[in-house]
Amino acid sequence: MERWNKYYDFVSATDLKDLIGLSDEEIINRVVVLYVDYNSIKNNFDLFLRVIDLMSLSDFNVVNVDSFKTLKFINDNLKEKKDIFVHILDDYQMIDRSNIKPEVIDKVKFSLPFPYLMWGIDFDNFVYVSNTSYQHNAMTYNGNESMSLDTLKRIRDIISYLKSLGKFNDLQIIILVANYLQKNVEYLTGNHDEDNQMIYKLDKFIPNIEDEVGLVETVLFKKFGLCTGISNATTILLNNPEFRIDTRTIFNEEHALNIVKYNGEYYFLDNTWGITRSKREMTKAIKPLEFNPNYILYGKKQFINMVKQEYVCDNPNILKVKDKGIRREDIIKAQRGMMDRVSFTYDSEIIHPLSKIRKKL
Repeated sequence: MERWNKYYDFVSATDLKDLIGLSDEEIINRVVVLYVDYNSIKNNFDLFLRVIDLMSLSDFNVVNVDSFKTLKFINDNLKEKKDIFVHILDDYQMIDRSNIKPEVIDKVKFSLPFPYLMWGIDFDNFVYVSNTSYQHNAMTYNGNESMSLDTLKRIRDIISYLKSLGKFNDLQIIILVANYLQKNVEYLTGNHDEDNQMIYKLDKFIPNIEDEVGLVETVLFKKFGLCTGISNATTILLNNPEFRIDTRTIFNEEHALNIVKYNGEYYFLDNTWGITRSKREMTKAIKPLEFNPNYILYGKKQFINMVKQEYVCDNPNILKVKDKGIRREDIIKAQRGMMDRVSFTYDSEIIHPLSKIRKKL
């Protein structure tokens, strides 16, 4: 297993059909994470059972599948519960997901792609979620591993509030969500700065803060967090039936940001950097004084050197990102068209109670 950093583990997966005809020893040596699609498992279910039993001997139990249909086939054909965790992979479509019925899956644990959550999935209490959208890879990270029904309802309330502000075009919706996050969220990663490089210092120790800064509910309800939570919050606030902006979280070695489809083209969107790199940063909190448009819908050639263009994912749309982003003039024009309904100036007297600046970048 290749170690990327303290948050990311990157593991290659093996396709079930590539294991046909191999011995038990060869399978054990090759498989850490298994990938199956509907046709391969339908035609090779006995092999699938053999592989997951062999995986369990090595304490590996992750299976990636291409769809809920495949997950249901596995569940329906198992004679007993199996200690495997099945990740449904993102198909990158924006469609109704009400065909996904969590209650019918009773023999395995499973997770849903994070971008599916707002699209009609009905669940009683909580569901496991994942941002792993990898056909041939798997990753663990410090973001949401589950979502409660209460959290989902509260997120819907935020979307309803944003929707109530007026009828906006797609660019204005992207600006609306970016402004909401910049205005309300402070960037935090932990309690202290071990290497004297962070740009904050907590006034009061918060137990287990490192376990929650990557969560969407921390970002949206507690008003602080790091890039994983901020980018996932961006995804769920844009990728829903109300706003219908094709948005996904993407990861590289050290950072999480978003890839967004706008006017048929793909661009980067980084609300974390919108929050932390404002030219008019407040003196006592990591908050801008006003809306920062610099990291909205930019292209590969504008890619700021804070992150490498090497991604811990296989989102096929990354290769389609335009070299140049949209014009800053277009963002400012769209913003001006919203100013009768949305405030883009932040109260300079408000200082976030959690932290104070130690060192600016």
